[in-house]
Amino acid sequence: MNPLKEKVVKAYSPSHITGFFAICDHKDPLYKGSIGSGIVLEAGCVTEVFLSKNLPVKARITINGVAEEAPTTRYVVEHLAGSTVVCVSTNFEVPVGCGFGASGAGALSTALGLNELVSLNMTVNEVAHVAHCAEVENSTGLGDVMAETYGGVVIRKKPGPPGIGVIDRIPHRNEKISYVVFGPKLTKAVLAEGGEELKRQINEAGKNALEALMRKPTLETFMRASREFSLLSGLMSDTCKDAIEAVDAEGKVASVAMIGEAVFVIGDSEALKEFGAVKESKISDVGVKIIY
Repeated sequence: MNPLKEKVVKAYSPSHITGFFAICDHKDPLYKGSIGSGIVLEAGCVTEVFLSKNLPVKARITINGVAEEAPTTRYVVEHLAGSTVVCVSTNFEVPVGCGFGASGAGALSTALGLNELVSLNMTVNEVAHVAHCAEVENSTGLGDVMAETYGGVVIRKKPGPPGIGVIDRIPHRNEKISYVVFGPKLTKAVLAEGGEELKRQINEAGKNALEALMRKPTLETFMRASREFSLLSGLMSDTCKDAIEAVDAEGKVASVAMIGEAVFVIGDSEALKEFGAVKESKISDVGVKIIY
């Protein structure tokens, strides 16, 4: 062990692709969030938290080896570490800022790691409450933490973190998700600066998609509802639309990872390969956990 590290804890969080959503505002961040549905992926992040004797600041946060302000993760540190001097190092298997719930995964794995590191004796739900508040207070996400806590193909029926929000899950086999990423798209810019008309458009499309999914809660319905949401919500770029239409032409259904610039499909897609490097991940039925 590095002599500068007094104690180390590692925690894992899966990532999460939101297929569709509707925004649920509330003055209390514990009751603010979204309803909708998404897929939790095995590809996620691993966060290492440790105490440090020689750190000149209260907390040092690195993302993929680079020191960052990381306001969502920093919120977690400030609310859980107290006066303890800690280092947080998160490494992602998925791109950050592209619709994979990376900020939520980073905050959630950090919260679980700190709970162990400084012996807070919090339950998983209590840990998730802090991570969820970190997300909504910083406008980096609305429902990823709930999904990443549990895993699976998640239907968010009531907003909020575990214990407040309500979820169900769609049964599935051990499917593979293929995706192409076109670049980052800041959730904060869309959520905070999109305006009331965009919000109305999102919510109408999101509620219609959720109603369609609940009539027949299958993975196939999820993909079709997500595709429809992509087309009607006003959030899809021309590049993503071109990719979705190309996948349509080969007889498959693709959609956009919300809110991001990435297109995903169940299984393989030859058409998707024409738009860039195709990455893959299995659906994860495991949520956030301590590694050691």
